[in-house]
Amino acid sequence: MSTKAHTKAHTVHPQRGLRIALLANCTIELLQRPLANALNERGFEADFWVGGFGQYRQAILDPDSALYDFAPDIVLLYLDGEDLFPEVLENPFDLDTDRRQQLARSRIDELEALTTHLGKRLPQATLLLNTVTIPPLNTLVGLEYNSDYSVRDVISGYNTGLARLAHRSPSVVVVDVESLVAWLGFARWRDPRLWYLARMRWSREAIQALAERYAATIAGRLGQMRKCLVLDLDNILWGGIVGEEGVAGIKLGEEGIGLAYVEFQMELLNLYRKGILLAICSKNNPADALEVLRSHPAMRLREEHFAAMRINWEDKATNLRAIAEELNIGLDSLVFVDDNPVERAWVREALPEVYVPEWPDDPSDFKTALLELEVSHFHKLAITEEDRRRGELYRAQAQRRKLQATATSLEDFYRSLEMRATIGVADSFTIPRIAQLTQKTNQFNLTTRRYTEAEITDLANSPESLVYWLELTDRFGSNGIVGVLILRALTKETWLVDTFLLSCRVMGRTVENAFLGFACDVLRAKGAKKLIGEYRPTAKNAPVADLYPRLGFRLVEQRQDSQLWELDLERQQVEIPEWFEIVLVSEGAHA
Repeated sequence: MSTKAHTKAHTVHPQRGLRIALLANCTIELLQRPLANALNERGFEADFWVGGFGQYRQAILDPDSALYDFAPDIVLLYLDGEDLFPEVLENPFDLDTDRRQQLARSRIDELEALTTHLGKRLPQATLLLNTVTIPPLNTLVGLEYNSDYSVRDVISGYNTGLARLAHRSPSVVVVDVESLVAWLGFARWRDPRLWYLARMRWSREAIQALAERYAATIAGRLGQMRKCLVLDLDNILWGGIVGEEGVAGIKLGEEGIGLAYVEFQMELLNLYRKGILLAICSKNNPADALEVLRSHPAMRLREEHFAAMRINWEDKATNLRAIAEELNIGLDSLVFVDDNPVERAWVREALPEVYVPEWPDDPSDFKTALLELEVSHFHKLAITEEDRRRGELYRAQAQRRKLQATATSLEDFYRSLEMRATIGVADSFTIPRIAQLTQKTNQFNLTTRRYTEAEITDLANSPESLVYWLELTDRFGSNGIVGVLILRALTKETWLVDTFLLSCRVMGRTVENAFLGFACDVLRAKGAKKLIGEYRPTAKNAPVADLYPRLGFRLVEQRQDSQLWELDLERQQVEIPEWFEIVLVSEGAHA
């Protein structure tokens, strides 16, 4: 079973242009078309440059290489294990333990040198590297674990070195091809005929699997992934219909098919721990469903794990719209899992933005289907503290909504929240979260510029720019880092708001006034006289179209794709609302 069905029909993203360079130590041309198709399904239009056969070193080291003229956003460097370590298979009996370890280190050292060179010439590009494997059927079968001879320890040492390299370099992303080969099976991964005819190391099935994995990795790197998994209840979280069979009659437990539902829930919990929101959309009697969630001893998921719940007899498209509105996320952030093919077809027809995978009939396949979904639509390359606490943050958000409903005025509501804005300058601990916010924030984002960790690091280290983060805490707890403000010096007296964004969780609480008011104070202390705010309209950031005029900026230039607004820092001030406490985490925040 594959959850990839209907992906193309659900592609509603505006196309984003990407420039991708393909380099390899084997033939890679046949990867181009399936990768382009897989990226297109995720909303990317890709242009490619393909290096010569085995010429990856020359392409990277030659300063006049066409690679640098192409100026790619992504460099995909595929190194196949058999071509990278030919001596390991040609004569493994000639390599003792020290030589094998030295061989793995030498390949990593060379790769690190190439990575460094590439990073200097293409500082904004992401480099995709891959873990390697070698044929499991080789001359050391029987000897691998029963003698001093080995081929696997070379591969293990190299792959471990890749992980260390990625940790040291924020521009490097490692794609775990080794696990993909293991899942597909090496006998299906290789087609010997293609190797002898075209020096192609992959079968056609492998090419498609690689394209899907690379596309998911690129989308994850650029923040194009779904945020919320919405689940039906009957025959999804448990077997049977609780309204007919009762809590005691459903299939859910530690034996038989009930265990399949338990293990599915356990994997859902892991998804929750990665920062993916869970929600419920079910036609059911609320009392029956809630009794299972609250009291069934085999349930691994409880009420607190769900950011939103719609348990009623409304049609599911209407409920999904309500869930997206409650969570303040787009419909294109939702994945909906339902056992009923009629319901799936209806949601696909009514809400094409929502991804609705085909779903297996047999609950024994549920966990595998979910893992496929994780790879294809919830593909995370890093987890921040905010990710791990996201479910908790959204539960606190629900408490805030209840408080707002009882407040007599907005001002009273703001005061009752007891808000504290902690502001600091970007550092190694906060840069991953800052980059993540620039990649995925759409609604409250004045310019929607997407930055990698490497680019944020460069901005933070530049004397011509200031990079700030904001964490918002209130009486219900911390919202995490929810704001980013990047300022660039145009002249000594004029600064530009390059990026100004807030998480949708804190929209409507005047955080923007507090953050920009703080920035004005900082810039005045540096001798600035003007602050230029840029607004670049997108399909999703209409809610902030009036931000600058509302805060006292005047329009100074109307461009084809943007507006420039100016604030006179000598005569004007963005007031920090009196219901905020501003806390600076270090003296650096005053700089």
